[in-house]
Amino acid sequence: MGFLDRLGAKAATFDDEYEYDEYDEYDVEDYESDDPSVTEIHSVEQAPEIARIMTVWVSTYEEIKGFANEFRLGTPVILNLSRAGDTERVRIVDFALGLCFGLAGKFSKVSDDVFLLTPEKVKTENRGSDTNNLFN
Repeated sequence: MGFLDRLGAKAATFDDEYEYDEYDEYDVEDYESDDPSVTEIHSVEQAPEIARIMTVWVSTYEEIKGFANEFRLGTPVILNLSRAGDTERVRIVDFALGLCFGLAGKFSKVSDDVFLLTPEKVKTENRGSDTNNLFN
């Protein structure tokens, strides 16, 4: 007996007497859990409510961990590099670009020394004629 014959035999034994309702009724309480390790399901379509924007003045590469962790949590970051030397500035910008790219955020140049790191779910508007967003 071939694969299609076996598949047809299984399909033929399907119970045609079952009546399907448009929607089966489920009680929400049957699926709630008091287990703290269970996370409630919520829509990812909702834009987060932005309560704060973090501004950091970074002068060395060793200081990146603070703003990187905040950005990973969804906080927009204004990155001021006016205190950083040229070599450090290149390393910090490279890291910030990678962070934004890896988390599908946006990296925008505000001025020569200031950059805006925007998480994926945060909408930004540019009302000027040219765009400074490196990732859209």
